Amino acid sequence: MAKKRSVGIGLVGLGFMGLTHLRAAQDARGGKVVAIATSDPNKARGDFSSVGGNFGDAGGREDMTGISVHPTLDTLLEDDRVDLVDLCLPSYLHAPAAIRCLQAGKAVLVEKPIALDPKDASKMLLAAKKARRPLMVAQVLRFMPEFSLLSDAVKSKRWGKLLSLHMKRIISMPEWGDSSWFADPAKSGGMVIDLHIHDTDFIVHLFGKPNAVSSNGLVDKKGVNFIRTTYHGKANGPLLSAEAGWLNAPGLPFEHGYDAFFEKGTVHFNSSTAPEPLLYTSAGRAARKLVIKPVDGFARELQAAVHSVKTGKVDPRLKAAGAADSLTVCNAEERSVRSGGRTVKIRS
Repeated sequence: MAKKRSVGIGLVGLGFMGLTHLRAAQDARGGKVVAIATSDPNKARGDFSSVGGNFGDAGGREDMTGISVHPTLDTLLEDDRVDLVDLCLPSYLHAPAAIRCLQAGKAVLVEKPIALDPKDASKMLLAAKKARRPLMVAQVLRFMPEFSLLSDAVKSKRWGKLLSLHMKRIISMPEWGDSSWFADPAKSGGMVIDLHIHDTDFIVHLFGKPNAVSSNGLVDKKGVNFIRTTYHGKANGPLLSAEAGWLNAPGLPFEHGYDAFFEKGTVHFNSSTAPEPLLYTSAGRAARKLVIKPVDGFARELQAAVHSVKTGKVDPRLKAAGAADSLTVCNAEERSVRSGGRTVKIRS
């Protein structure tokens, strides 16, 4: 597989995220979507007018020329042109579908979360090991330029040592998609696993799995709908926290960002109010816009997956073990909220 000139991608799950991946793969070097699995005749023809989402361009039409259409995952797995299966299915289907693909000898990229239960994530990792095929997880913040800037600054100490980091992610309760699964926490994971996991994963990826978490939040009939977490790590490490929720009124836009407090400056990013990261230093009150290359995080993510399959070496940003750690931490956070903010230790 590593010697193939082009990596054939089979896309499974054509809702909002599946459409996002389909578009992101269009400019991938060394790979392309060669097959999809769908029972929807409109999507098979490239009509995605029924698809909606919380950012980007939803709906529209796509050119499906050269893309084979399979009615099920099983028939797609029989397609010899497919080297990499990109799973964008509802979250509760991630584990069984990924394991089925690995057993069929395919490389797998699964959209976040890796699974809903850490035990299922462990089964996926074991299946990948047995099949000797790459299992990759798409945690897109690791590839977004605004967050790559932050990661690079922490590692290089460009503005000195990081003292504290607070991340934020707020939207209104999603109303798109198939409400029969998304509105059911047992199938979507609820707000913590579906939304908040983005920021928890970024913190885990950058600083490692914390020793413990303490979280407060709000709980309604659909589960935890707001969370604010403190991550307890090394004694001499930075103070780390994040908040997320489905609290916005419907008229407000999706919003995510961070405040990173370094020894020699503060970096502020907010997708709504400061879409270009701003640097504040002790040199003066005026903020300086930080120049970042306008790269689509999803396109960068898909490119990394293609390159991983071609080379046989998984990009560190896609490694499934790290995504499994993030799921474990989110699970602990939710337990902390439901216990009234009790600190929950996390096994190493």
